[in-house]
Amino acid sequence: MAFDEAEVTFLVQPGATQVQEWREHWLTLMDLALWGELKSSKIGALGKLRRRLLECGEKLRSYSADRSWIPHPRERIKNCLSSGLQLRESLEKVSELLDQMESGAALVPLRSLWDNLAENLLADLQKREERLVALLNTQYGEEIE
Repeated sequence: MAFDEAEVTFLVQPGATQVQEWREHWLTLMDLALWGELKSSKIGALGKLRRRLLECGEKLRSYSADRSWIPHPRERIKNCLSSGLQLRESLEKVSELLDQMESGAALVPLRSLWDNLAENLLADLQKREERLVALLNTQYGEEIE
C-alpha cells in the first residue's frame, strides 16, 4: 500500500503559524544572547552559547523546511525524523550552555524564553516522531506480510 501523500505532507511539515512563532522566539533569543547582559565565570561560555543558539536556529530551519522536493514519501519521512533528531541534540547542547550562565540582566528573560521554546519544540518533536514512526511501521508491516 502506498503512503497517503496528504498525510505525509501534513506530518513532515509544521504549520506556517507554528514555524513563525518558533522563528520569532529564536530571533528574540539570539538578540538577548548577542546584545543582552550575560555573565559566566567560564571563559568562552558566552561565545559557545551564541554559536550553539545559531546552530539551533539552523537545525530548527531544517526541521521546519519544505520537503516537497523529495520525491518519495518514505524519504521525506526519514528526512524529517533525521532533522528532528539533530534539533533535539542541538536543544540539549544549548540547555547545557545556558546552565553555565550565572548572572546578568538578560539571564532571566533568556532562560524563560528558552524554556518556553524548548518545551514547545520537544512536544512537537515527540508527537511528530511518534506519528511518523507509526506510519513507517505500518508501511513496513504491510510490505512484510
